[in-house]
Amino acid sequence: MKHSDYSLIPTFVAVVEEKNYTKAAKRLGISQSAVSQGVIRLKEVFKDVLFIRGSHGVEPTQFALDIYPTLASAVENIAYMTPEFKRFEPLKCNKQFVISAINVLGSTILSELSAIMSREAPLASVKVEPLNNQDQTDMLRSQHYDLIIEAYSEQTPHLNCKIIMADTLCVMCRKDHPRLLGDTISADEFLHERHVTLAQLDKKVGYLEGIKLKDKDLLSKRQVAWQVSSIMEMWPVVELNNYLALLPKTLVEQCINSHNLKQLKANFLQEPVKVAIYWHPSRSNDPSHKWFRELFNQIAKKYSE
Repeated sequence: MKHSDYSLIPTFVAVVEEKNYTKAAKRLGISQSAVSQGVIRLKEVFKDVLFIRGSHGVEPTQFALDIYPTLASAVENIAYMTPEFKRFEPLKCNKQFVISAINVLGSTILSELSAIMSREAPLASVKVEPLNNQDQTDMLRSQHYDLIIEAYSEQTPHLNCKIIMADTLCVMCRKDHPRLLGDTISADEFLHERHVTLAQLDKKVGYLEGIKLKDKDLLSKRQVAWQVSSIMEMWPVVELNNYLALLPKTLVEQCINSHNLKQLKANFLQEPVKVAIYWHPSRSNDPSHKWFRELFNQIAKKYSE
């Protein structure tokens, strides 16, 4: 590669992330023709097609995806050495951060996040979208999302992650449930009753069945009577029916005194659910992103106390 070819690396990164020559050109502040010529030269340098044209733009080849993280990181590291990024000040930040998160975090981690941001970055904003079945790596790589927050999994080798909290699952039912008169429940009783579960977008199974838990086989055998779109819908449904629901302990502590519900001790549910934040490696050195991730460390300390 000639020294003059190094200037084409930002073009490569922009085309991979935008998947469109016109959008890449607008982002870089150059003409579409310049992007096209740059890609032609990059193909010669790397001896690969790099991008395949489609009906709505271009798709990177597997080779392009393989080299993208290294090149994107190089471009990012150079950009973050400029005075603009070194002077990052939360009080002046007016960026919108976009998160994709599991619904159950709305009244815990995310509400805490809103309080911290209102103090430290009053001009910034946050958009929270529900988890979906789209490629997480691609959504983070393209910066459609800044962070994804969900149950920890070891099946995301291309992403960086940090566990921010762990929560146990609690079985809840109405206080006057006709069959569950005590404060304990067995696995057989658990499976005998009908359940309310949290629906998982774009998937038929409930959310807890979609994550890796030792108890997932037991959970998959539940008789599901009702699926809700948000955790807030779950409490009144359980109050009005002889259904069971699984809720994180932090949520149980919030709702048990304000609803006609009781917690049942379930010795067969021992494994805590770990919650983690995920981000693309190319964002690791972004000062605003580092600051945003650090907020979750502050929140994690509160829940670990």
